[in-house]
Amino acid sequence: MTALLSAMAAGCGGGDPILGSGGASALPGPVVVGTPIIPGAACPTASLTIPTATASNPTDADLSVTTSTSGVAGGGKLIVADFSLAMAPLTIDSPLLTFTLKQTLAGTDAPGTTVLNAAGTTATLTTAAALQPGISYTATITTAATSAAVTPVPLACSYEWSFTTITPAATGLAPINLGLAAPFGIAATAGITNTTTSPVSHINGDVVLDPNTTCNAVAIDAVGGFGLCGSNGSTPTLTGTVISPLFSGAGPTSTAIMNDLKAAFLSITPTAGPPAAGSLDGATSLPAGTTLGEPTGAAMVQGDNYFAPGLYQSLTSILITGDITLDGQGDSNAVFVFQSTSTIDAAAGAVSPGPHTRILLINGAKASNVWWQAGTSGTLGTAAEWNGNLLASESITMETGASSCGRLLAGAFAAGAFVLDSNVVSVPGNPNSPSTCK
Repeated sequence: MTALLSAMAAGCGGGDPILGSGGASALPGPVVVGTPIIPGAACPTASLTIPTATASNPTDADLSVTTSTSGVAGGGKLIVADFSLAMAPLTIDSPLLTFTLKQTLAGTDAPGTTVLNAAGTTATLTTAAALQPGISYTATITTAATSAAVTPVPLACSYEWSFTTITPAATGLAPINLGLAAPFGIAATAGITNTTTSPVSHINGDVVLDPNTTCNAVAIDAVGGFGLCGSNGSTPTLTGTVISPLFSGAGPTSTAIMNDLKAAFLSITPTAGPPAAGSLDGATSLPAGTTLGEPTGAAMVQGDNYFAPGLYQSLTSILITGDITLDGQGDSNAVFVFQSTSTIDAAAGAVSPGPHTRILLINGAKASNVWWQAGTSGTLGTAAEWNGNLLASESITMETGASSCGRLLAGAFAAGAFVLDSNVVSVPGNPNSPSTCK
């Protein structure tokens, strides 16, 4: 094994970058063979069968990284890398030192352990202790890491990225892992309905329907589209594929995708008793009967229309009216999680420039790092401008003209229908999503 890994350790390359949840951008200028690049950058020899690192958390050049991650033993920090293909666990395991973290200037190791998720597409290095505040760190993944194919293929490039921890020391939430569900803009277990013909609803991303494979109560096609979607011509358009029990293409099955959606939902679910593995506890309580937001231009009030990164919970519903602002505080990896034991709704408003519900992101906050968990269902009211990923146990409804920069995934644990009405849904970082949707 040692000889094999040594033989594979040389070389680097890249084609077009494959975008991931971390949102790293390609380095300018030509790539020199053998020179490490950052996750998400173009590698000259990359292909559909040669793995690349597509994203990282923290991202390269982030200057406001927390020193530890909430819930990690010993106050450790999670360093995460996503890959374009499933990787072989034995080639990215801790003893091989294929994925390492060091202080940039001193070269001192930050020891830890590395594991792959079940799909083999996400590697997480967990440091044994908290990182030091105000220090630059460099993460490295070498080409000794190989794909999980029958004939293993090493990474097309070696990868290296640096970030700086915040002062004073601070604990942040871990990135949320959607696994196979990451490319999907819409998920539904009870079918999809598109109520209007003009303007046509559009999805920038994939769609997964399982077990109900209908659009407007008519069976979808078996080639990755919505089919006729009934006789009224109200078929949504999409820059993606509809995955279902009728069609999976060459990729994962709809069952596997839905299983990862359920796992992600559980990972941000509070426990009734002692904290359980994968649960997310310790939230800041929001008032009962929670209503958030204020008219545009109102003074900022923490816990009402202004939120710093963190975990927030309502023991009833969450209704958003007017504007709320999520402040990343300079950290592009800052995570926001809002838990509701009931519904999450954005109040109906007027078409712009009239007043309507808006979720605003400032100072590095990104929709890809914002998570809304509805214990039952969610509704995005007329003309609402939504940011963040909404995971609902049951159904999701979009009213006329509402838009979302964020995945809307219904049916995590119950019958989950999805209703569209002249809407746009975009997966953050999808090449076809608006440039501002990160």
